[in-house]
Amino acid sequence: MEAKWKSIVNHIQDIHDHDTPAFSSCAHGPLDGDQRNKEWLDPGSLAAVKLENIITKTALLKDVRQLSPQHQTFSLEVYHSHILHFAPKHTGFSYVEMYSRLLLAALHYNHNANRETARKSDGTEKYCVRYPRFRKGYATSLMKALQESYTHSPAALREVSANLSSDAPAPIAKSFEQVPKEEAVSLFLARQSRYKRT
Repeated sequence: MEAKWKSIVNHIQDIHDHDTPAFSSCAHGPLDGDQRNKEWLDPGSLAAVKLENIITKTALLKDVRQLSPQHQTFSLEVYHSHILHFAPKHTGFSYVEMYSRLLLAALHYNHNANRETARKSDGTEKYCVRYPRFRKGYATSLMKALQESYTHSPAALREVSANLSSDAPAPIAKSFEQVPKEEAVSLFLARQSRYKRT
Protein backbone atom coordinates (compact mmCIF):
# COMPACT_ATOMS: atom_id res chain seq x y z
CA MET A 1 0.00 0.00 0.00
CA GLU A 2 2.83 2.39 0.84
CA ALA A 3 4.64 1.71 -2.43
CA LYS A 4 1.43 2.19 -4.40
CA TRP A 5 0.73 5.46 -2.59
CA LYS A 6 4.26 6.80 -3.16
CA SER A 7 4.00 5.95 -6.88
CA ILE A 8 1.66 8.95 -7.20
CA VAL A 9 4.77 11.16 -7.05
CA ASN A 10 6.03 9.57 -10.28
CA HIS A 11 2.62 9.24 -11.94
CA ILE A 12 1.84 12.96 -11.79
CA GLN A 13 5.18 13.61 -13.53
CA ASP A 14 4.33 11.16 -16.37
CA ILE A 15 6.66 8.48 -14.97
CA HIS A 16 4.85 5.16 -14.79
CA ASP A 17 7.67 2.72 -13.96
CA HIS A 18 8.92 2.80 -10.39
CA ASP A 19 12.04 1.54 -8.64
CA THR A 20 10.03 -0.23 -5.92
CA PRO A 21 9.69 -4.03 -6.28
CA ALA A 22 6.40 -4.02 -4.33
CA PHE A 23 4.79 -1.78 -6.99
CA SER A 24 7.08 -1.56 -10.01
CA SER A 25 4.65 0.11 -12.45
CA CYS A 26 1.31 1.89 -12.47
CA ALA A 27 -1.74 -0.37 -12.59
CA HIS A 28 -3.25 1.41 -15.61
CA GLY A 29 -2.54 0.26 -19.14
CA PRO A 30 -0.74 2.25 -21.86
CA LEU A 31 -1.87 5.88 -22.02
CA ASP A 32 -3.07 7.06 -25.41
CA GLY A 33 -4.81 10.12 -26.83
CA ASP A 34 -6.35 12.39 -24.20
CA GLN A 35 -4.94 10.22 -21.41
CA ARG A 36 -1.41 10.87 -22.68
CA ASN A 37 -1.91 14.56 -23.53
CA LYS A 38 -2.46 15.76 -19.98
CA GLU A 39 -0.74 18.62 -18.23
CA TRP A 40 1.80 16.58 -16.27
CA LEU A 41 3.92 18.23 -13.59
CA ASP A 42 7.49 18.93 -14.67
CA PRO A 43 9.99 16.77 -12.74
CA GLY A 44 11.78 18.89 -10.15
CA SER A 45 9.36 21.80 -10.48
CA LEU A 46 8.22 23.66 -7.37
CA ALA A 47 4.70 22.19 -7.67
CA ALA A 48 6.07 18.63 -8.01
CA VAL A 49 8.38 19.06 -5.01
CA LYS A 50 5.63 20.53 -2.82
CA LEU A 51 3.22 17.75 -3.75
CA GLU A 52 5.89 15.12 -3.09
CA ASN A 53 6.46 16.61 0.39
CA ILE A 54 2.74 16.24 1.12
CA ILE A 55 2.47 12.69 -0.27
CA THR A 56 5.57 11.43 1.55
CA LYS A 57 4.85 13.10 4.89
CA THR A 58 5.84 10.67 7.68
CA ALA A 59 2.52 10.82 9.56
CA LEU A 60 0.55 10.23 6.36
CA LEU A 61 2.76 7.30 5.30
CA LYS A 62 2.28 5.77 8.75
CA ASP A 63 -1.49 5.84 8.19
CA VAL A 64 -1.17 4.45 4.64
CA ARG A 65 0.79 1.45 5.97
CA GLN A 66 -2.20 0.58 8.12
CA LEU A 67 -4.61 0.44 5.17
CA SER A 68 -5.94 -2.97 4.29
CA PRO A 69 -6.08 -3.87 0.58
CA GLN A 70 -8.80 -6.47 1.22
CA HIS A 71 -10.99 -5.02 3.97
CA GLN A 72 -12.56 -1.58 3.93
CA THR A 73 -14.92 -0.08 6.49
CA PHE A 74 -17.48 1.33 4.04
CA SER A 75 -20.29 -1.04 5.02
CA LEU A 76 -19.65 -0.44 8.73
CA GLU A 77 -19.79 3.31 8.15
CA VAL A 78 -23.11 2.89 6.31
CA TYR A 79 -24.48 0.90 9.26
CA HIS A 80 -23.34 3.58 11.71
CA SER A 81 -25.03 6.24 9.58
CA HIS A 82 -28.26 4.20 9.84
CA ILE A 83 -27.91 4.18 13.63
CA LEU A 84 -27.39 7.96 13.65
CA HIS A 85 -30.40 8.39 11.42
CA PHE A 86 -32.70 6.46 13.77
CA ALA A 87 -30.99 7.47 17.03
CA PRO A 88 -29.35 10.88 16.60
CA LYS A 89 -26.76 11.79 19.24
CA HIS A 90 -28.35 15.15 20.03
CA THR A 91 -31.44 13.45 21.45
CA GLY A 92 -31.62 11.44 24.67
CA PHE A 93 -33.57 8.18 24.59
CA SER A 94 -34.69 5.78 27.28
CA TYR A 95 -33.31 2.24 27.26
CA VAL A 96 -36.40 0.87 25.49
CA GLU A 97 -36.42 3.68 22.93
CA MET A 98 -32.73 3.22 22.17
CA TYR A 99 -33.07 -0.56 21.98
CA SER A 100 -36.00 -0.22 19.55
CA ARG A 101 -34.17 2.31 17.40
CA LEU A 102 -31.06 0.11 17.20
CA LEU A 103 -33.22 -2.82 16.12
CA LEU A 104 -34.89 -0.65 13.51
CA ALA A 105 -31.48 0.51 12.18
CA ALA A 106 -30.27 -3.10 11.99
CA LEU A 107 -33.42 -4.26 10.21
CA HIS A 108 -33.21 -1.37 7.75
CA TYR A 109 -29.51 -2.05 7.05
CA ASN A 110 -29.94 -5.83 6.69
CA HIS A 111 -32.91 -5.39 4.37
CA ASN A 112 -30.86 -3.22 2.00
CA ALA A 113 -27.37 -4.72 2.40
CA ASN A 114 -25.90 -6.72 -0.50
CA ARG A 115 -28.86 -6.02 -2.77
CA GLU A 116 -28.07 -6.20 -6.45
CA THR A 117 -28.71 -3.19 -8.62
CA ALA A 118 -32.05 -3.38 -10.44
CA ARG A 119 -31.73 -3.83 -14.20
CA LYS A 120 -33.76 -2.65 -17.17
CA SER A 121 -35.17 -5.08 -19.72
CA ASP A 122 -32.05 -4.64 -21.87
CA GLY A 123 -29.81 -5.68 -18.95
CA THR A 124 -28.34 -2.26 -18.15
CA GLU A 125 -28.33 -1.11 -14.54
CA LYS A 126 -31.36 0.89 -13.46
CA TYR A 127 -31.03 3.83 -11.10
CA CYS A 128 -33.47 6.22 -9.49
CA VAL A 129 -32.88 9.19 -7.24
CA ARG A 130 -34.92 9.44 -4.06
CA TYR A 131 -34.77 12.40 -1.75
CA PRO A 132 -35.05 12.42 1.18
CA ARG A 133 -34.39 8.72 1.70
CA PHE A 134 -36.38 8.35 4.92
CA ARG A 135 -39.73 9.40 3.42
CA LYS A 136 -40.24 6.07 1.67
CA GLY A 137 -38.82 2.60 1.99
CA TYR A 138 -38.34 -0.09 4.59
CA ALA A 139 -38.60 2.13 7.66
CA THR A 140 -41.94 3.48 6.46
CA SER A 141 -43.27 -0.03 5.82
CA LEU A 142 -42.17 -1.10 9.32
CA MET A 143 -43.91 1.88 10.88
CA LYS A 144 -47.05 1.13 8.88
CA ALA A 145 -46.98 -2.53 9.96
CA LEU A 146 -46.52 -1.45 13.58
CA GLN A 147 -49.45 0.95 13.33
CA GLU A 148 -51.69 -1.74 11.81
CA SER A 149 -50.59 -4.21 14.46
CA TYR A 150 -51.36 -1.71 17.23
CA THR A 151 -54.79 -1.03 15.73
CA HIS A 152 -55.65 -4.76 15.67
CA SER A 153 -54.14 -5.68 19.02
CA PRO A 154 -53.20 -2.76 21.29
CA ALA A 155 -53.07 -5.03 24.37
CA ALA A 156 -50.42 -7.26 22.78
CA LEU A 157 -48.21 -4.29 21.98
CA ARG A 158 -48.62 -2.87 25.48
CA GLU A 159 -47.54 -6.25 26.86
CA VAL A 160 -44.42 -6.33 24.64
CA SER A 161 -43.60 -2.77 25.71
CA ALA A 162 -44.02 -3.67 29.39
CA ASN A 163 -41.75 -6.72 28.99
CA LEU A 164 -39.06 -4.58 27.35
CA SER A 165 -39.36 -1.97 30.10
CA SER A 166 -39.00 -4.60 32.81
CA ASP A 167 -35.75 -5.82 31.16
CA ALA A 168 -34.29 -2.32 31.12
CA PRO A 169 -31.19 -2.02 33.31
CA ALA A 170 -31.11 0.52 36.13
CA PRO A 171 -29.55 3.89 35.28
CA ILE A 172 -25.76 3.94 35.67
CA ALA A 173 -26.00 6.72 38.26
CA LYS A 174 -27.85 4.36 40.61
CA SER A 175 -24.89 1.96 40.66
CA PHE A 176 -22.70 4.53 42.44
CA GLU A 177 -22.74 4.60 46.21
CA GLN A 178 -23.47 8.11 47.42
CA VAL A 179 -21.01 9.47 49.95
CA PRO A 180 -22.24 11.91 52.62
CA LYS A 181 -21.30 15.49 51.76
CA GLU A 182 -19.11 16.00 54.85
CA GLU A 183 -17.06 12.91 53.99
CA ALA A 184 -16.69 13.98 50.35
CA VAL A 185 -15.48 17.44 51.41
CA SER A 186 -12.92 16.02 53.87
CA LEU A 187 -11.58 13.62 51.19
CA PHE A 188 -11.31 16.52 48.73
CA LEU A 189 -9.44 18.71 51.26
CA ALA A 190 -7.09 15.82 52.13
CA ARG A 191 -6.20 15.41 48.43
CA GLN A 192 -5.68 19.15 48.02
CA SER A 193 -3.39 19.39 51.03
CA ARG A 194 -0.92 16.98 49.41
CA TYR A 195 -0.33 19.43 46.56
CA LYS A 196 0.02 22.59 48.63
CA ARG A 197 3.50 24.05 48.94
CA THR A 198 4.98 24.47 52.37
